[in-house]
Amino acid sequence: MKATKIYLVFICVSILGLISCDQKKEQKIESVIIVQPKIILDLLDLQKKNKLGKDTLVTVNNDPVYHKTKKYQAVNAVNIIKREIDLSKIDVKNTVIIFECIDGYKPEMPLELFLQAKPYLAFKDADAPKDSNWERIIKNGNEMNADPFYLVYTSSIATTNQEYKWPYNVIKFQLVSKNINNALEPKNDEKATKGFVLYQKYCITCHAINGIGGEMGPELNYPKNVTEYWKETELVDYIVNPASFRHKVKMPTLGITKQQSQEIVDYLKYMSEHKKKI
Repeated sequence: MKATKIYLVFICVSILGLISCDQKKEQKIESVIIVQPKIILDLLDLQKKNKLGKDTLVTVNNDPVYHKTKKYQAVNAVNIIKREIDLSKIDVKNTVIIFECIDGYKPEMPLELFLQAKPYLAFKDADAPKDSNWERIIKNGNEMNADPFYLVYTSSIATTNQEYKWPYNVIKFQLVSKNINNALEPKNDEKATKGFVLYQKYCITCHAINGIGGEMGPELNYPKNVTEYWKETELVDYIVNPASFRHKVKMPTLGITKQQSQEIVDYLKYMSEHKKKI
């Protein structure tokens, strides 16, 4: 069988003359795509090649998605990373891991925390009906399952600490410098900075600005900033309570105040003057 061709690509940089534009190289590797400073692990590809590792049965108490004790067939998620990536060549303390889901949802957490958290990548629900790999999930009136992968933890602290992410429908792991979001941070604008902090906390997992962020919701800045086609007062109210504008809206109620929503909108207005072509 012929191996899938995936390439190692080096970005051209001029700092210290480390890599110049005439030093582009291509190297065939399997399952891992590296585009400096991002590393992507395609979990479905690894599964197809039987490279996820040995599976085990894990028990999760107070599962935050199913809201009860659950059992899963799963593989050790840290071992996947350690087998595919040389962590000695990565600045772990300054790296985040992004979990890319089928619908474009992209939650993230510090890589250092992830490596210490004993995470498991579940691929089958032991409590599921005989004709399914997963017990159904009901969310906002919609029925779904966790296929193909659901990230879970056996530690009790992971169910109460919001730093721990529990994404389902996961298809890829991305390792990225935590400074990647610096391009979205306002410069010398205190009001916009307040909104940026809130945007990072509540919005970036689903929405992108200048191509940075999640893809579950629409891009908010390019080619048009959302503040350029929404009335400001209505946008503020929508962010506070999306369901008051749209029936069966996908955007959740974030639990923020109207003042916080206004600060997010102030940040979005600031970014309308800082667009970058995607």
